[in-house]
Amino acid sequence: MHLMKPESEVTVKWVEALQTKLPMCVGGALFGPLRLGPKQRQKYVEYYLPWAIRTGSTSEFIMNVYFEKRWEQSVEELYRELNISPLVVVPT
Repeated sequence: MHLMKPESEVTVKWVEALQTKLPMCVGGALFGPLRLGPKQRQKYVEYYLPWAIRTGSTSEFIMNVYFEKRWEQSVEELYRELNISPLVVVPT
């Protein structure tokens, strides 16, 4: 089983918060980083958070996407359609 990294989970909350304005998403986005360790927090602030803010603010509304009907579509094509740039994190 593959578990998401905590900084990834908080990143998703930021995109959801910016797109839906729901209190539970905003709360997760604001308070989720408190549980990150120092190295995770540094990567989160440097890579994940700027990407989440940009994506949540400029992409199409992701909640309307029926992903199960897009298995044949390439990820690159879906990113273009939704106006999402890939998240690039430099390994340390």
